Amino acid sequence: MSKMKSVLVDNSFVTRLLKSDDEYHGNVVEYFQYFLDQGIDMMLSTIVVSEYAAADDPDNLLALKAFQLLEFDYLDAKIAGDYFAFLKNDPELRQSEERKVIINDLKLFAQIKNREIDAFISKDRRALTRMIEPLRLHRGLSFEFIDLSDPLSAYLGKLF
Repeated sequence: MSKMKSVLVDNSFVTRLLKSDDEYHGNVVEYFQYFLDQGIDMMLSTIVVSEYAAADDPDNLLALKAFQLLEFDYLDAKIAGDYFAFLKNDPELRQSEERKVIINDLKLFAQIKNREIDAFISKDRRALTRMIEPLRLHRGLSFEFIDLSDPLSAYLGKLF
């Protein structure tokens, strides 16, 4: 495991961070504290902010003063467009009821590539096989995927 310097957090991460009754809240809090303790920059995309705002005031996230806000810019848009053009003929993705989520995920992946972010933490393991792997193989997308449903100890390879 190479030294991680930055991680892009997904809506599934920030929602569970502030929702203490969620089954993965404990995992997310452990990751959050780990990122802080290790000096890992937690990047919060304005795309994630817009998703979060549908359920809660995003000022609650910014009040934590732990995230670097990442705006979606022109270069991010170019990369996202290339990713979408590459994947748009995939029949499974085209038939998906989550097409808007997929488009947002592609924008996040574009930000990861453009900004050379080391990791992405999410609960959306399905994105790994459906989108990330083809983009990794054919578009050079490279980052560490962290599944927040796995406890931090499992991620770090610790038994206890």
